[in-house]
Amino acid sequence: MKRITGTIFILTCCCFLFSLAPIGEVAMGNSGSSDAKKSDPPATIEVIDFNGQLSNENNISLFCKIKSNCCYNIVVERSGNGKRFSPIATASDNKPEAELMLHDNDPLRTTNYYRLKMVDHKGNISYSKTMVVQLYRSDDLSMVSVTPNTTLKDLHINVQLKNRAYIVMKVTDREGREIISRRGKGNEGTNLFELEGTGNMAPGNYLLEVVVNSRDLLSMPLVKKG
Repeated sequence: MKRITGTIFILTCCCFLFSLAPIGEVAMGNSGSSDAKKSDPPATIEVIDFNGQLSNENNISLFCKIKSNCCYNIVVERSGNGKRFSPIATASDNKPEAELMLHDNDPLRTTNYYRLKMVDHKGNISYSKTMVVQLYRSDDLSMVSVTPNTTLKDLHINVQLKNRAYIVMKVTDREGREIISRRGKGNEGTNLFELEGTGNMAPGNYLLEVVVNSRDLLSMPLVKKG
């Protein structure tokens, strides 16, 4: 079996299975003035969806859906080790709900970690959960990406195949006991899966494995906080 491992470091992704907390700051008026204006409502920016897909040009297209009540800037940051991130693309919007497509035109050859840096109109900064994209050079598999579903808090897995293949996805605990699993056939192209129930796992350390045709393997530690 060809083993390619992508690791999520605890300091970077310890909240991998949890929803993003809104950011914001209340602008305070002069309470001593009779004509003091009411405080502005807190600015909120929420990531509804964040996923990646390998394009035909071997570039990674990054899709995100944002819900907000303010103007904001989005900066896509990438890392090769999950620790040090650098900006690779930017976008701005002010719609209550916006769908943005950004591109990594020069992805790293194996493992890419992506996150969204969000800056509201007052300069407050927040970060999305980290998405992992693993690239493969095999006969059957092109890419596997893993990111939490921000609504259900379950793991969202995207497997891009060159041919039909058998896929095994499972989560085990520290003792190697299988907690959640899903198995099935995947078709050529993009195959999207939700590992239902991962958001309800007890706090602790786990291991996620995605195996394609018993050969190509993504192995990734997970940390579920209480």
